[in-house]
Amino acid sequence: MTTRTVLILLDVDGVLNPRVVNQRLMLDAPRALLVRQLAALGSIVWATTWSPTHTFHLTKDLGLSSHTAGIAFPRNLHADPSAPAPTAKLHWVARWLARQDPQPDAVIWVDDILRQDAVDWATAQTWPTLLVQPDMNRGLTDAQVDDVRRFIESLEPTDTPTNQRNEP
Repeated sequence: MTTRTVLILLDVDGVLNPRVVNQRLMLDAPRALLVRQLAALGSIVWATTWSPTHTFHLTKDLGLSSHTAGIAFPRNLHADPSAPAPTAKLHWVARWLARQDPQPDAVIWVDDILRQDAVDWATAQTWPTLLVQPDMNRGLTDAQVDDVRRFIESLEPTDTPTNQRNEP
């Protein structure tokens, strides 16, 4: 039996646009539903500069898998969305993915700041890669989750549907 590993790298600011309440990231109900829909399609991997403590609580509050991973970024990593600079997270994302064993069958990266270098990187990957770039003021939309769903449905068939990574 073949299990397909689809990783969904998910940023927070500019994508989920949370409120901070008592040091916790809080999502409005429609946005929380979108995250749960993504989690049903593949394995969420936090790709945010928010701390592991914040994403731990967000994971728990959303009812996501306790195995939800996160990519560690340097504390001083900040990107100016108006600057034409390279994608600040790209090096760290590529490094994290290169260390995955087994390698994923597909990767979806959802981030509001993806530059041409990220597009070039995605094109060069050996696995199918989809970049989703929400408008930072609007955040993730139903249509973008539908794009992710269509991308996953377009992947070569396997013996079983996409399964959550690290799930028993």
